Amino acid sequence: MTREQTKKVHSLEERIDLVLNNINERNPVLLKKNTPKVLTDLGIDNLPMYENPSHVRKNILSENQASKIKLKIHYNDHYHELGKKLFIKVIKEINSPRMILKSQNEKEYLIITSNTDSKGNIIVIPIEVNTKTNIDSRTIAINRIKSIYAYDKNHPSLMEYINYVILNKKYEKIYEKKEQGTGISTAASSYESSIPQRFK
Repeated sequence: MTREQTKKVHSLEERIDLVLNNINERNPVLLKKNTPKVLTDLGIDNLPMYENPSHVRKNILSENQASKIKLKIHYNDHYHELGKKLFIKVIKEINSPRMILKSQNEKEYLIITSNTDSKGNIIVIPIEVNTKTNIDSRTIAINRIKSIYAYDKNHPSLMEYINYVILNKKYEKIYEKKEQGTGISTAASSYESSIPQRFK
């Protein structure tokens, strides 16, 4: 996508359609022009938020949909099948999360959103802050959205995973919505088996 084309793509939906309709598009996708206040209030720099186009496709499409548009599918690819409508809704409501966790390295965060998929699984957003990306020939500073996906509540439950990473000091909880509670308990858990070793 050229700079001239970029100027013509105004809305979030148009930017997403561009990468869904053009599988050769390689420029990162602008999802938020500014970092949400809930994050900047925690000390994260106010930078635009981008996601790689291949990840946007994997977040939105099913594997069957990806095959139909001739995307190459590798054995370790994860297609999360959120659909465009829910994906956009999650982006627009990112400023009202249930919880935010910060990693030990202070570069990676996990946003537990207030959104769920059709199966009732809570949608999560891992991000990397204060990094860089290339847009055409320019290098810019961004906060990167690494993925957006629904956490399978049975594999293990999100509550168990959060308890585990906090208990083992891999992440710390730095924000939790207070008004109505999150519905997620973070009391210490003895659960230690079948825990994912990293985010998807």
